[in-house]
Amino acid sequence: MWSTWIEYPFNSDGTLNCDRLKSVPNGTGVYAIATKTGSGHNVQYVGRSGRSMRGRLESHLKGRGNHVIASLLAQKRDRPQDRPNALYVAYLETKEHKLIEAAYIDASDRPICNLIKAKLPQGLREEDVFRSSLDH
Repeated sequence: MWSTWIEYPFNSDGTLNCDRLKSVPNGTGVYAIATKTGSGHNVQYVGRSGRSMRGRLESHLKGRGNHVIASLLAQKRDRPQDRPNALYVAYLETKEHKLIEAAYIDASDRPICNLIKAKLPQGLREEDVFRSSLDH
């Protein structure tokens, strides 16, 4: 089950306040980075880690991970008027991180910062992944 969204507000200098990273597990899993749109969230990026979700997210949120997320952070730092109030992160602890990430990236509406479309194994559909209980 996905976590609730965790808010990461921007500091006055345009950097992202990453203090809440300690609430993200150090284990394997999938994570999403989003902005907020009215009553919902607009997912910008879906990623995975086979070692530490917290470590991967720290890289992304500090501008050292995905280069599109890094550009987004740089733009928000350089143009405060365009900056949202925060970025949001949700995560899913799973040992099947490659498969779950592929299901989200293989979708026709994949997040804008995921430049490469991952592929599910032939014969496996996105719906099958989301209905299964992979870690049981």
